[in-house]
Formats: sequence, C-alpha cells, structure tokens
Amino acid sequence: MPPTPLPPPDSGMRLSHVAIGRGVQIYNCSEPSSPQSTPTNVGARASLFNATCLATSNIDFVTWMTYAAIYYPIPSSSDPNSMINQDLSGHHYFLDPTTPFFNMDTTEHQYGNGAFKKNATSSAPTTPPPIPLPRNQTGNVAWLKLTEKSPGNDQIFQEVYRLHTVGGAAPATCEGQPQSFEVEYAAQYWLFT
Repeated sequence: MPPTPLPPPDSGMRLSHVAIGRGVQIYNCSEPSSPQSTPTNVGARASLFNATCLATSNIDFVTWMTYAAIYYPIPSSSDPNSMINQDLSGHHYFLDPTTPFFNMDTTEHQYGNGAFKKNATSSAPTTPPPIPLPRNQTGNVAWLKLTEKSPGNDQIFQEVYRLHTVGGAAPATCEGQPQSFEVEYAAQYWLFT
C-alpha cells in the first residue's frame, strides 16, 4: 500500500482491464547538466500487456511479473506476429505534458482508448520489492489515479490507476543530464469503465 492511499474508484466503476506496462518516463531539464535545476516529467511511453485474467486469480504473481518486467528490454517490434506482441493490449503515451492517453486498440483487440488527467498521486511505497531490482534505479515513480479528461465524450475507460511502479523516477538534479532524457520503468495499469 502506498504511504498515502489513493482514492477508491468512483461509485459504479467496474474493473475492465489490467495491464503491465513497460516503457520510459520522459524528462526535460531547463538547464541541462545543472546541479541547481531539477528534471520535469513531460510524459511517458509504454507498451501495455494484458494481465487481466491472471489478475483475477493470482494478483501476487502479477505483482511479481511487474517487478520482473524491468529486467526485460523495452518492446520495440511492430511486427504483429512477434512474440513481444502476443499479449499486447495497447500503448500508453502523452498527447501533451498533462494528458496521458491509453490506446487500447491493436490489430488483435479493440478495447477502446481515452485521454485522462491526474486526479490523485501517492509516493511509491518504500517496502522491499518481491525480487531484487537493478542497482542503477533512481527510484520508483508515484502511484496515480487518473480520471477521464473530458467526461461525457463516450470513451470506454473512465478511470486508470498506475500501481506497483518499478523505476522511472528522475535523478534529484539535472547534473550530468541532457536537455531531454528517458528513465525506464514498469507498472501495473488498472483500467475502469
């Protein structure tokens, strides 16, 4: 559980999809290489893999898989027949620095898509992970609750939770960093309708 619990799903929401995301958090430094400047998160890009069925029967294993995902390369194949894409649910990216987007339509599945806004945030827990993590981790990005950016626009998903984050946090300062850089991460995404 995070240090400050996230608000529960709104009344009437139903869990529709659980995915493990593997990708990068994207940061900018207004003063590259400056120890006085701090990185600003400007988005993320991730491939999302379906864990819905497994989450209903063995959530502990899904959590373990999320932590293990940080050891695997970021998926890069666009070949729909690639093993990488066999359980691909979709993609997560940003339309602008404040609008996360989930495109859950692929050549194999049509789950829906939607634009969101941040509703609540909580620091990632500092409890030991279920498996050892790589030593070069700068920390875990926060857990989030996202809500539909423009309610009433008929998008399928209305709320998204980012949980069990692994990696993705920026270094404390821009010292030694270029103007734009990426930090690898993995996370669980719970999508509600």
